[in-house]
Amino acid sequence: MLGSDDSPSQEVLQNFPRYAHNSNEANIQYANGRGMIKFTLLVFLSIAFLTEFANGQEENKPTQLSETTIRHYIYSKKYTHTIDGYQIKCDRSMVLVWGKPKKINISNPQESEATLIDLKKNRKIKKFGLSSGTFGAGFLSNGEYLNIESGAGVTIDLSTYSEVFFDHYFDTEGKYEKCPAFKGQSFNK
Repeated sequence: MLGSDDSPSQEVLQNFPRYAHNSNEANIQYANGRGMIKFTLLVFLSIAFLTEFANGQEENKPTQLSETTIRHYIYSKKYTHTIDGYQIKCDRSMVLVWGKPKKINISNPQESEATLIDLKKNRKIKKFGLSSGTFGAGFLSNGEYLNIESGAGVTIDLSTYSEVFFDHYFDTEGKYEKCPAFKGQSFNK
């Protein structure tokens, strides 16, 4: 293909434009190639950035707290009671943790205590003393109340975090919130 003088033959010059006699034609083809590379690189980086941005947005939702994070929030707190059970609200914003008091108050004995925790802020909201044992708990479907299953039952208003007294027996049958079960949603010894 190459002549004896090592210069490109006419056949090579016709098949490979970079050896073109016209330097403008070679520059245009070179620029088009570089432009295509830049465009492809820009599209790739844009997709990568948008994917990363979208993934970052998903992780910031409060309902996306992992079971590991929730368990860490529950067990990293210092309580005045043991941890005999807990119930997490369906939207994973609150948890009620209950157990036996570590120290008995002789003047005002409690059979059990419960602590309400805000999972969004990772802080204790309020502690409740109960005169009988706690067997479970449930957040009501209206989102306004929490029922602690202890003796006759204790109902907590979630807007004021205070106990609510009813003139009659409060029936919780079918009134608890329903959500798809998730690992670690509740625990009861």
